Amino acid sequence: MLDDRQLFESYKENVYCYCLYMTGSKADAEDICQEVFVKALLAKRSEIENEKAWLMRIAANECYSMFRRRSKGRDKESKAFWLGWPLRSNPSVEKSYKRQETASEFVKLLEQLPGKLRQVLLLHYIGELSHTEIADVLKIPVGTVKSRLSRAIAKLKKLAKHTEVTLEKGSDIHATRG
Repeated sequence: MLDDRQLFESYKENVYCYCLYMTGSKADAEDICQEVFVKALLAKRSEIENEKAWLMRIAANECYSMFRRRSKGRDKESKAFWLGWPLRSNPSVEKSYKRQETASEFVKLLEQLPGKLRQVLLLHYIGELSHTEIADVLKIPVGTVKSRLSRAIAKLKKLAKHTEVTLEKGSDIHATRG
């Protein structure tokens, strides 16, 4: 079991990115992320087997609580997040512009996915959870996780009919016009 600091340092990025994609707002993601870790640090964690899945479940619950409180309207700050994502090298102006354009297109595609599909996709790619861990977080069968993930990817491909978007774990997003 990790101590409080190790828990935060190990999972802060995963929790924040998940919350950001679910809410579409940096401010909301930061607030929810803070709530997740406050709850986690105050909880008795001795019986928790998979701390990452447990934290992601808290994050999912907090996101849905926020959605219930705020039934209408959603901030579009996720675009700013994608546009400000640090690059691994010094890009040319052309590459930088293309990356911004791609990020904006990807965010638009992601926002068009139904919530359940977007949630599974984000838990897998952003939260880096396995199918089993996602099933534990969402309290659904593993088969449902696989089905939703498959449907989410298929729907993204369909939505990106004229734009080829490549999503790979741990890499930048790339797009080319077709």
